[in-house]
Amino acid sequence: MRAFALALLSLHACARPIPLHPNPVAVDGALHAVACGPVTAVFSGDAQALQPLGPDAPRSYAVESLAFRFPDGVQRGFAPRGQLFFSDWTFEVFSPDCSKVALQVDHYGPIHVIDRERLLAYLSGQAKPTVVEAPHEKDALVHGPVRWASNDALEFVASAGGQAEVWRATGTRIESVFPRTSAPHGLRHGAKGWEIVP
Repeated sequence: MRAFALALLSLHACARPIPLHPNPVAVDGALHAVACGPVTAVFSGDAQALQPLGPDAPRSYAVESLAFRFPDGVQRGFAPRGQLFFSDWTFEVFSPDCSKVALQVDHYGPIHVIDRERLLAYLSGQAKPTVVEAPHEKDALVHGPVRWASNDALEFVASAGGQAEVWRATGTRIESVFPRTSAPHGLRHGAKGWEIVP
């Protein structure tokens, strides 16, 4: 009887879905790769490009392109709608629970948020994303850096003319979380939260 009960408990434990989270993996020829369940983000670039930027430059600054590998072997490239500079790329494309993907499509925004299950359709031009961008009146605002604050909330910096502000997007709702401030060198997320780069 005890063995039967243990077998039932074991089956019940196996039936629970295993929680997903972004996991760096090795991919031949890639600058960096992150797996999230059945989908892997593969970043290409030249690590030698970091040398002029110094030893503290983020590895993401060497990214030149991004593609996604799917479980059936299909690989689809991500094509920005505009121009992305070295500082626009981030390895943090997947939400912490792997349910969503955030992709900055231009230096000036917006950011596209897609359910991971619809990512292949999005990359093939068959699914529309949630479009996230900072509210602005006239000036085009530089968007980035971008980071996931939770499974559903995305944070990003929007800046122009030495001023910068952090915004949080939850679905289509957007709110300021670090008010517009003088930040000639930008804002960054540190151990204590958002801060002005000295």
